[in-house]
Amino acid sequence: MKTILSLILLSFCVSGIAVAGPVNTTCPMSGKAVKEGVTSQFNGKTVGFCCTNCKAKFDSNPEKFGKKFK
Repeated sequence: MKTILSLILLSFCVSGIAVAGPVNTTCPMSGKAVKEGVTSQFNGKTVGFCCTNCKAKFDSNPEKFGKKFK
């Protein structure tokens, strides 16, 4: 019984982490609205982007483009 309750509690904790969205609503590269699922991790924060091109540009030099997320 403890194992089942532990698994249920763990599933709620994990799903809470997965539901957490990006810290921004506009793309740091273009200024457009963030598209769901297009994200990167930077300094422990989830950063959202409008498209995969902006994400790739950010990922190529996150220290340069991620200054406002420090």
